[in-house]
Amino acid sequence: MCGRYTLTRPEGLVEDLEATLGESAQGDWWRPRFNVAPTQPAPVVILRDGERRIELMRWGLIPSWAGRPGSKPPLMINARSESLEDKPMFRDALDRRRCLVPADGFFEWKKLDDRKRPRKQPVYLHPQPPRLFAFAGLWARARTEAGEQLSFTIITGPANELVAPIHARMPVVLAPTTYAAWLDPSLDAAAAHALLGVPRVGDWIGELVSPHVNRADHDDPECIAPLADEQPAQGSLF
Repeated sequence: MCGRYTLTRPEGLVEDLEATLGESAQGDWWRPRFNVAPTQPAPVVILRDGERRIELMRWGLIPSWAGRPGSKPPLMINARSESLEDKPMFRDALDRRRCLVPADGFFEWKKLDDRKRPRKQPVYLHPQPPRLFAFAGLWARARTEAGEQLSFTIITGPANELVAPIHARMPVVLAPTTYAAWLDPSLDAAAAHALLGVPRVGDWIGELVSPHVNRADHDDPECIAPLADEQPAQGSLF
């Protein structure tokens, strides 16, 4: 799954968004995010009227029926790539409302073998050297008591060999060459689904970081600071 991610890079991020995602990144939405958590607003890129636009949306897809009296929609922060066509809301979004979720890393928690006090160690997974990339996402528009609500979910799939020792699943990181196709409304759901492969490890690494990131209200550089004396041996996969 994907329960936390980052968009931290103030230096060059605007240029990266414009060059990599093809979007004018000027606006008041931007601030470095070291611990994006569910239900928080985050920027996504959508295609509207033939142009790419950045929109702030709530992380956790809210279905269109959420505003009905008595409805209690689940917190859908992730959508499994293997079953997108099984759920009407995901199926419809895959066909008509796909988005790019800009990021530069994500967190996963490794279970530690501690019989006295079971615990989990946060691991920060990211490219090295750092760079911007995009998760495959779906978005929705719902009318609620608070007004129109835009929301998104991140698509997950089987983990690659870097992430697999930590968790069986990971967010789908799209290849830059597929960005345009993923957003293209003329691409049908089946063709879009074909873009959701298992991400290559490439230049990605995993670093053990402080439990400081465990709290969703912590959003500062300490969330991604490596634990200097507790990193896995070179070449190991945790």
